[in-house]
Amino acid sequence: MSDEKLRQELERLRTEAANLDSQDEAGHERLNRVIEQLEKRLSEDEENDDEGLYEQVQESISHFEAKHPRATAILNEIMVTLSNMGI
Repeated sequence: MSDEKLRQELERLRTEAANLDSQDEAGHERLNRVIEQLEKRLSEDEENDDEGLYEQVQESISHFEAKHPRATAILNEIMVTLSNMGI
């Protein structure tokens, strides 16, 4: 169930990334890195650098808090899901 929840949140994050202001290139890059890491985590059976993934999501939340509240909300949901998965 947690993987499915993470997949749903990942899809929401992809949509939000596509809607980011085109002026925020750093934001696009940051979200794309997080998306890639989450996709990698979902596609692999064994655990990888889950701590690094968790930290990357946390840093992204800090980056987006003021400018992109919807992206922040989605990232917070992802953090909860990762935490529920034991990551």
